[in-house]
Amino acid sequence: MFKSRSLTLLALSLGLALSACKPTPSAETTAAADPAAATPAAAPITATAADTTAAQCPHADFNAFLTYFSNDIALQEKSVADPLTVESVDAEAQPEPRPVTKQVPLAEVEWPVMPDTATLPRQGREMQVTPQADGSVQVRINKPDTSDQQTYTFAQKPCWQLQKVVDESI
Repeated sequence: MFKSRSLTLLALSLGLALSACKPTPSAETTAAADPAAATPAAAPITATAADTTAAQCPHADFNAFLTYFSNDIALQEKSVADPLTVESVDAEAQPEPRPVTKQVPLAEVEWPVMPDTATLPRQGREMQVTPQADGSVQVRINKPDTSDQQTYTFAQKPCWQLQKVVDESI
């Protein structure tokens, strides 16, 4: 039931966002209707890519994004790749446990996909945030002296988005 409610809310949100969009007339249409508007002096001022990303991405700073992402399932639902790459350990595999990789469609992701980082110390868990050379960021959450370890990989596409989860727990 939660998944269908989430999909309904997502569809409603997207519908509202799309209904607010208005097409911008092309230069050719503007020139045909008003030849004076085709001159460079009358050309519209366009936003830079950074301005557009900031307007679309309310949490451009990764640390601020991570705080909200881990605490807000609605933000998680908007900020997870579709499909999400999930790696885990098949403890039942023979002759020994082996890693398994799945491409999980967004409709099948279990929420929350990541624990609230504010609650980790009370659970005896630690977090390490590591920027990667390709611009992505890995967040490792683990419980010391156990196999309880997950790594979450985020990338900007253009907003921060969870791309991959690696669960090494056995």
